[in-house]
Amino acid sequence: MKLEDITKELSKLFDAMGDAGGIVVWHDPDTEFTEVAAELELPGIEVMREEENDLFRLKCALNEDLTGRRILLYRSHPRRLEGDWLADVEVRAQQFSADYVSIQLRELGAPDTREMRDALRARRTFLAKKTSLGKLRRLRKRYDTPQQLDLSIMALALGATAATPVAVTQRFLETMQGEGADAPLEKLQKAGVRDSFLEALAAWTGFSATDPTLATSHVLLSALSRAELADALKGLETHMSPAHAPFCHEVFEAWASSGDIDALREATEQVEAKTRLAELLSSADATSIEKLSFADVFPCVDAAILRRLLDMVSAPDRADEVIRIANRRRGLAWYGSFACYYQGVIAAACMRLFYRDHTEGMGALPAERVWDAYATEWNAFDRWYRDLHMALSAAIVDGSYDLDEAMRAACDSIERLYKGWFLPEVNGRWANAAADELDSQGYVSGIPRQLDFYMNKVDSLAQSKKRAWVVISDALRYEVATELAERLERDTKGSCELTSMQATLPSITKCGMAALLPHGSFTLEGSGQGGAGGLKVLVDGAETPSCAARQQVIRQNHPTGVAVQYETLISEMGRAERLELVGEADVVYVYHNSIDALGDKQGTERRVFQGCRDAVEELVATVRTIVKDFRASDVLITADHGFLYTEEPLGEAEHVGIDEVTGEVIEYGRRYVVAAEGATSEFLMPVRLPGGCGVIGLFPRECVRIRKGGSGENYVHGGISLEEMCVPALHFRNHRKGSASYEETEAASIRAVFENNTVTNTLFYLDFLQTDPVGGKVVPAEYDVYVADSALEPVTDVARIVANMASPSAQERTVRARFCLRTGFSPSSSASYPLLAKNAQTGEVTELASLRIQIAFAPDDFGW
Repeated sequence: MKLEDITKELSKLFDAMGDAGGIVVWHDPDTEFTEVAAELELPGIEVMREEENDLFRLKCALNEDLTGRRILLYRSHPRRLEGDWLADVEVRAQQFSADYVSIQLRELGAPDTREMRDALRARRTFLAKKTSLGKLRRLRKRYDTPQQLDLSIMALALGATAATPVAVTQRFLETMQGEGADAPLEKLQKAGVRDSFLEALAAWTGFSATDPTLATSHVLLSALSRAELADALKGLETHMSPAHAPFCHEVFEAWASSGDIDALREATEQVEAKTRLAELLSSADATSIEKLSFADVFPCVDAAILRRLLDMVSAPDRADEVIRIANRRRGLAWYGSFACYYQGVIAAACMRLFYRDHTEGMGALPAERVWDAYATEWNAFDRWYRDLHMALSAAIVDGSYDLDEAMRAACDSIERLYKGWFLPEVNGRWANAAADELDSQGYVSGIPRQLDFYMNKVDSLAQSKKRAWVVISDALRYEVATELAERLERDTKGSCELTSMQATLPSITKCGMAALLPHGSFTLEGSGQGGAGGLKVLVDGAETPSCAARQQVIRQNHPTGVAVQYETLISEMGRAERLELVGEADVVYVYHNSIDALGDKQGTERRVFQGCRDAVEELVATVRTIVKDFRASDVLITADHGFLYTEEPLGEAEHVGIDEVTGEVIEYGRRYVVAAEGATSEFLMPVRLPGGCGVIGLFPRECVRIRKGGSGENYVHGGISLEEMCVPALHFRNHRKGSASYEETEAASIRAVFENNTVTNTLFYLDFLQTDPVGGKVVPAEYDVYVADSALEPVTDVARIVANMASPSAQERTVRARFCLRTGFSPSSSASYPLLAKNAQTGEVTELASLRIQIAFAPDDFGW
């Protein structure tokens, strides 16, 4: 400091004392300001200097009555009370220093000790930058030790988000992975803390190798060792430090949440390759699946778990375990990378559970009961089958760790269950129960009919509302409509009522589309001479093969009615064009086709499940557009028919030939025959067709196909199976906010489930129950769960709990999470610690429970 600045600072100190006076001690340990002190001109202030041979006289002078006197005592050494003759003076005096190190000490809130002065001098190069002190102050309010100073300098040098051992270590590894092995050490060397960092790294992680590039492997393997996999990790003991596992796992978690997940994935895969970790973990007897299920850190852990789960789904008695373990993996670092596999294995396990619970058969139920069972419960089996094959498609594209082959094997096992048990069992029951009524009247009494859809749904809506909206999605199977209803409930302000109705037989497009229109008469007849030209479907005497033809039929009852293709209304038109097209129409039919467009073509029929997913997305968007542009309050969504699909074609024994029909065949497909009256077949079931004029229907039982060239070995419709005949009738009602019927969506909640609230180990487990199944207005949510201190800061690692399970079983909605006390935390046995759940989407924090932590020792920072 300059003489002028020193004079001003000292004047301020003395002026603050007032008339009472007092002593200011100026410490100058490096004797930088000896001459300056001699030149000081401070009116009214006595300047005293400490001389080596004059301490007694000085002490006497300073112990006199000094009331009203203002004294500056200059001393050429640092403040050190022990053994100091003037200690009593130092205690009651104010302190002042003018050297640069003293200024830095004051700005950093650091004690004036020889250790801190030496530390600052050693970091002179780094601190020479004008901005350095400000950055250090922002990282920490007070520096009590040289280690704290070095830690902050490390953080600044590496660009860490915080001056903590975890953040610094994570950033070191991340920089080494992204910029090269030498980059972070060069940055630390430039800041003057390279050696200090390596010393700290050894204390924090146990890493002591001379080659710093091995630090990544050491930290990651040490983090993995927390999972109690000693038997599986034999041979890697020298590459890790289990004693430092909690800290190393915190580093891993920090890296996983840093946003640079790709660099972490690359680092883990490099370690896996060097250590052959995947082989060790994949060994069947290496460790139990239960222990492995709590491990993370490396993607190959998920691969090892999935191999076992995919093998386990072949056993019905292990399906519960499969679901429990797969759900436990949700929210861990690599779950997203393996999501398709986990979703597939859960779907397969659900199918196995269904089989286990129905191994004695579905029972001899009346047709209406069979139908209701399918609509309320059994259709889930078709949805799980679809989910499984969607997962397989994603797995084939992903191909991680060759898991696609394990997934194929599991799918083959489930394929046999679906084709060999479920389809024959369900549809055998249905065919047996419905056969008499289908033969005598063409439908089953007590079940709504597609032919009555207009009268029961559309006409009544058109009379009570300004406009009736009807969206018809070709081949929208009932189980797909259940997913659509869930999405609409979750993603809109509306509610859904999903019911079912019998498709018009044969369950093909020209029958179903016609049956949904207004009509006085509905007739099936053969065309051409003797019916040889195929089946004609007539609505009030007219065929309706096109959108324009259907609009003509609609306008016979509603002169302003409109029929329009989805692509035209949604994809090609803007809002103004849509408003102009619809005009004053009181009935609007919108025709959508994503499923049948793929399924009915040989080259794309295997993509039909993707078509189902696309259909759900497009129909949600369609409803939103209708509500937004037309302020519609009600939208009806239905289909012309459903479909049967098996990933593998049926065997030759599951086919019948058309030559098995005795009589005149008018038209046939793989799942139906329309023939002239009097035709018979030993292998096909007779069905009376609605409005049939000289024609009858003959249908295969269960899922048998009729031999025919072209497409349709995998995807078929036209028959009497529940998958084909059970057509959805979904009524969406939009509710404006504030209306009596409006209901907000609610995030699925969780609660802790345990009897003992005392933690007695640094590593512990807690169970959490998702209180309600996802569905309707209860929507999925994710929670970060942790134990916190009085300041609500985490004292354990953070577990991600994903609450997205729709199962009605509370047991299936219960997940277990593992927690570990963080390094440096010393719990009080008399204190209570809140268990908190933070909603990852909203940030809202809820206290789930209060815990007591009573352990013999807690993790520490290993002396650094």
